Amino acid sequence: MSYQITVQPATEPITLAEAKAHLRVDFSDDDTYIDTLITTARKYCESYCNRVFITQTWRQNEDNWANPIELAVNPIISLTSLKYYDTNNTQQTLTDTGTNFQKDFNSDVGKIYEGTTNGFPSISLDLINPIEILTVCGYGSASDVPSDIKHGLKIMLAYLYENREGVNVPIASMGTSTPLPQSVRSLLNPYRIRVFG
Repeated sequence: MSYQITVQPATEPITLAEAKAHLRVDFSDDDTYIDTLITTARKYCESYCNRVFITQTWRQNEDNWANPIELAVNPIISLTSLKYYDTNNTQQTLTDTGTNFQKDFNSDVGKIYEGTTNGFPSISLDLINPIEILTVCGYGSASDVPSDIKHGLKIMLAYLYENREGVNVPIASMGTSTPLPQSVRSLLNPYRIRVFG
């Protein structure tokens, strides 16, 4: 299984103005740097939560059918397409009628099941990753992202802004690690899921 982003988020969950207000920065010299940190903080927090925040499109490829297929990137807004290469190495599209396959996008991890009438079709044995699933993921626009996630992002942003070279904290018998601030962890933990690929 593999997965790649195909359409990046059009915006970030927090604006430059919101970030600067949180940082108490009233000058413009660091605007470009802060913009970069907003994206970095978002990706860092998405990785911790194992879910994405702003609308983005992902392609997931599978070597074979599973029942169910677990989707690697969550939450799922919509399914764009479910395609596969048949035994003649011709790409086909499964139509979303409920009889060909069923979707569970309400669980923490989105899943696709066999249909109520039809099982999954035979696929090419010659090709690598013959199944392609295209999904739109995230909460939606910035206004749809939960406020505690946004606040966690701001704290993470402030941490990165103040610690530009990184901070290594000793952990007993484990060497060192760059920590996620506990307040960020506490804010994000309710949104964390355990599967991301």
